[in-house]
Amino acid sequence: MSSIEVAEEMYETGEYLGSLGLVLKILEEEPDNLRALEMKASLCCIKNRLPEAIRAYKRLLRFYESDEKVWAQLFILGSISFNYRLLKDLDKAINYCERSVKLCERFLKIDGPHREYFADELSQLFWVLGDCQYKSSKYPGAVDTYVRFLRLLSEFGCLEAIADVLYELACAYYKLNRTTEALSKYSETLKIHGVLGQTLYTSWTHYYVASIHFAAHDYEKALFHVEKCVLLMVKIYGKNIFVGIEDDPVYKRAKRLQNSLKKNKFLWKKYR
Repeated sequence: MSSIEVAEEMYETGEYLGSLGLVLKILEEEPDNLRALEMKASLCCIKNRLPEAIRAYKRLLRFYESDEKVWAQLFILGSISFNYRLLKDLDKAINYCERSVKLCERFLKIDGPHREYFADELSQLFWVLGDCQYKSSKYPGAVDTYVRFLRLLSEFGCLEAIADVLYELACAYYKLNRTTEALSKYSETLKIHGVLGQTLYTSWTHYYVASIHFAAHDYEKALFHVEKCVLLMVKIYGKNIFVGIEDDPVYKRAKRLQNSLKKNKFLWKKYR
């Protein structure tokens, strides 16, 4: 049995540290051994040695780019992006995710039996990219990503996924203070939830709609939506014995807004 086969056997039985040690020895003698590099990257991820995993994936990427192995490139670019996310280096995570998106979009344009596979891969990439952009306050980029995502879902997606992306797009618009667009996308989200059934996202959507109306001094609509939010959250959390509603930050903000609106109803006429 060869050294790489022994390392693979140890990997399969969960002896990750021993397998990694053997793989590192193999790479000392054969630095371009692709199977050993693949195992090193995977084992370093398992052992939470993320910088080493990233370096191994980058070496693999150089080999696979020269061979034009598309699926391998997509997997490696996605893995590098994922590990940078874990390290909270969102700029680098975005960079590698964008490279993966471009590659996937290029092959999605080719009509053939694999289009649905590329569409599924692209959907996952858009989720990661939009999330990284949003969390790093790159809201214009997040808007662009979610708009492209919706175009993809119009051909390949389901109604539930469309509702989720509409919500994320609305939140990105909200952060940019583009309240007209945000309100439009939140409203579309609520319409779809009316068909599919209400979830926690429905209550959060009502809260953000209430916040937009409150900022515009439309207090009746603000109260309508914030009460919808509170009632729905009480209903949802009432079925969950493991999580307390008081721990939900949206519920806390919604209750404060609801109480403030009810307390100051006599001031509403001033803004009509």
